[in-house]
Amino acid sequence: MDSILLDTSFCIRLLKSNDDLHQNAKDYFKYFMEKKIEIFLSSIVVAEYSVKDDPANLPLDFVKIIPFDFFDGKTAGEFHSILLHNKEQIANIERNVIKDDCKLMAQLFNRNIHGYITKDHKSFSQIIAPIQASKNFTIELIDLVIPLKDFKGELF
Repeated sequence: MDSILLDTSFCIRLLKSNDDLHQNAKDYFKYFMEKKIEIFLSSIVVAEYSVKDDPANLPLDFVKIIPFDFFDGKTAGEFHSILLHNKEQIANIERNVIKDDCKLMAQLFNRNIHGYITKDHKSFSQIIAPIQASKNFTIELIDLVIPLKDFKGELF
């Protein structure tokens, strides 16, 4: 993996020192930096993060901000359409979450970003997997709940 897109849930935990997943987020961010993994932050994540905190607090010096453009919009619409063909699978997910996740998946797809880190592991099977299967692309999904040492397969 040479590139990663940060989800809003990751950004929140990275900057919220009293969160249970704060240390995991810090460890992953440090790992991405050490391994020279290109770190991307979507303008969509900036908008979501801005609801509860000033986005200037995000580690902007270490990430590449990617705008949501016309081509991302077109792809996100295609991805949402794929999910609508299997409505029962997404029935218990809030509509705004589906739309925003489709937008982020479009950015991953259009920019060939190899990884995605989020706390919302439910989206892996309900949103991301059907899109990947339909469009025949893969990304490395990282569940923020899993500590970095476990992700890397280390014993200590």
